[in-house]
Amino acid sequence: MFINKILPSLKTSVILFIILTLFMSCIFYFKRDVSFDIFSEAGILSIINVAKHNINNEGIKYGIRLMFETGHVQNPGVHIKDTYRIYEDASLYGSMIPYNSQIGLHGWLFYIFTKYIYKNSLSILRIICCLLLSLILTLICYELYKKYGILLSLSFYIVSISSSWLRNFSTNLYFVIFTYFIPMLLGLLCLNNLKKRARFYLLFFIIILIKSACGYEYLPVIMLSSIMFLLVELINYFFKKDIKQSKLLLKTIFYIGFYSLLGFASAFIIHSYMRGDGNILAGIKSIYHYDALRRTVGIGGVGGETPDGLNISTLNILWIYLNNYTTGRYSLILLVLFLLCILIDKLKNLHYILNKDLYLFIVSFITCISWFILGKQHSFIHTHINYVLWYMGFIQIGTYVILKFIFKICYYNHRDKLLTIGKTFIYELREDIIKKD
Repeated sequence: MFINKILPSLKTSVILFIILTLFMSCIFYFKRDVSFDIFSEAGILSIINVAKHNINNEGIKYGIRLMFETGHVQNPGVHIKDTYRIYEDASLYGSMIPYNSQIGLHGWLFYIFTKYIYKNSLSILRIICCLLLSLILTLICYELYKKYGILLSLSFYIVSISSSWLRNFSTNLYFVIFTYFIPMLLGLLCLNNLKKRARFYLLFFIIILIKSACGYEYLPVIMLSSIMFLLVELINYFFKKDIKQSKLLLKTIFYIGFYSLLGFASAFIIHSYMRGDGNILAGIKSIYHYDALRRTVGIGGVGGETPDGLNISTLNILWIYLNNYTTGRYSLILLVLFLLCILIDKLKNLHYILNKDLYLFIVSFITCISWFILGKQHSFIHTHINYVLWYMGFIQIGTYVILKFIFKICYYNHRDKLLTIGKTFIYELREDIIKKD
């Protein structure tokens, strides 16, 4: 009897989950900007060309490279048009050079797919990336529903699906953005299954290893997102003086951090070995000097720095990301509204903003701005892509907190009217159903 009661509910949930995933993936795929950051994707398409047309790999170890037509100068930028033309016509191929700032694991995975599964793989691979992102985001919404309820789950889903940044990133083969959200999902799984949390630890090592091997962009945000909700619960229990639960959450956060850092370190050592041609120390020095410094403080490396970027302050960087594009301005509006909500809540002694909502807002904001601070030079140069970081939790959570406050005001101040409207609506609906023509 019990199983018979559970099965219909489970079946309905699975169907709803599939519909939500497919709906999100369709919106992402068909509403994206097809020309979005083709500069980066061309580096991945080059190795796909190698597999598709059986081009000599020339002993290149990295999964990303720049490809050029016959007679063209080997300069970044020239490779974009060349790479896409070569995908259609192999006879145009002239040469290629490696991009050694990362291992490019995803390039090699796409190479295998193209080589052994499907030659004209570009559209198929884009669809797969889009589906995986939609699947992971929908799973995150499900875990949020289990922990925090329907409002946060719906806010996360609706805000994510309406994001032009997530849409444009969803099919880009360079960014493989679905890897950005897997740590957040794993963190929520740990939170919702604290007694079984240990079974997820190794997965943090694996996904951060894979993400680091696919590129180091945004790693601080991605790693912090894995503990974001756990940290909120830790702060909440700490102020409640629940020592037992605080210790449990602190221990969980420690192990997630340990396995995540181990995954990053493993990818970095492999990359250093490749970069140093077998000499790990030489590889570390090369990566630090030519890549790490150049993308963070903007000194010590070559290429990519600008005089303005070297001297700009962290506060000015943050202002850039709060004062430009609709996304930046919306983030700024959320901050202003949040402060206004707190002020109203305190002045009128409403107690509508719960401590957990406060912590969620603050922790998600810190998580998303971590790259703007730590990757200052990268953030200054790459304003055409870095706004996507606001959608690593802050805008979704910020929208939820503001909506929740507004809904509470409407409910507690107009409860009688709302109940009357509800009864009237139900009565009219009933009359429409039973009335005869």
